[in-house]
Amino acid sequence: MSTIYITEQDVSFQIQHQYLKVLHQQNQRICIPIRNINQFIIFGNISLPKEVIKLVTSYQIPVLYLTQTGEYLGRLENPSQTRAKYFSYQRRHASKTEFNRAIAESIIWAKLHNQHTLLQNWNRHYANYTTQRALNYLMLLMDNLSVAPGIEELQEYSEEADNIYYCALTSLLSFYNSSPYINRKRISGLIDLGNQLLHQYIYTLLNTVGLDPNYAILHHKEHDELPLAWDFTAEFRALMVDDLVLNFVRNLANTNGNGNGNGKNHSHKLLQKFLQHWEGKLRTFVLHPYGGEISYRQCLDLQVREYLASLLGDVEFYRPLALKFHPANSDFINTTKPPTVPLKLVKQ
Repeated sequence: MSTIYITEQDVSFQIQHQYLKVLHQQNQRICIPIRNINQFIIFGNISLPKEVIKLVTSYQIPVLYLTQTGEYLGRLENPSQTRAKYFSYQRRHASKTEFNRAIAESIIWAKLHNQHTLLQNWNRHYANYTTQRALNYLMLLMDNLSVAPGIEELQEYSEEADNIYYCALTSLLSFYNSSPYINRKRISGLIDLGNQLLHQYIYTLLNTVGLDPNYAILHHKEHDELPLAWDFTAEFRALMVDDLVLNFVRNLANTNGNGNGNGKNHSHKLLQKFLQHWEGKLRTFVLHPYGGEISYRQCLDLQVREYLASLLGDVEFYRPLALKFHPANSDFINTTKPPTVPLKLVKQ
């Protein structure tokens, strides 16, 4: 399955024999069977023709609209009124305090652990007070999660962790960014774009397995669009987005930018380069404690299915993904098993 990124403004579309063709300046850039398209991500003021909209809705292909700088605009909603396959299970578990408390703790523990692992990894080359303080504080919060009486308190711990973690991340980004082509605002935009891409990809997985993205545990529908996808995003954000942006900024500094041009042309090239790195991140392999050596793309799918298994009662508790720090290697290449949280032992 493939993601179609549309970044050029003067594109046209053709449909022939269940194939989608995308043309730019009368040159064919993409030709792919409709059934092989996973999602569309469209940047800028680009309108899909009616025949394309009809086809993507009939195949239930998600379409995300972003600005040319990667800010969220909206999505093409599927008009289907069919309930998600496991909607009844999600609704039934929505009021189960013990079940939701256990999953919330697992996800937040993995989030804090992965934030700690990322800082530990990058701290080998640039250690300062800000990053060391964040490392110590994250460990303290991880140890205290079990005493939080409920999900609201767990969320407060998570917010506290974010406050100190992102100070450390900003410090690292400032250290590695020596490129004249990228400033703090643009770096922030890349992080936001990465989070949107991660969220959207998880949303496609939820659709695939038959989960309703509006039934979440940590995030709420009234504040967050497709909140269940944001729940999983919290677990993967440091591993996939923050690490990607750090590497991206460092590589830009080492290559003096990404080519000729300035202004809109340079922003466009930067966007295309970042999307290439994002696809590369999805293909990066790690050693999953339960799935073996698999790509991040497969890890995301496995975690969604792990949640579904816990929902159906096929497993006793949800097992999040937590990567292990390897000081001899600059990348995340291994994982560690998180502590188990048996539902029957969780205090209400």
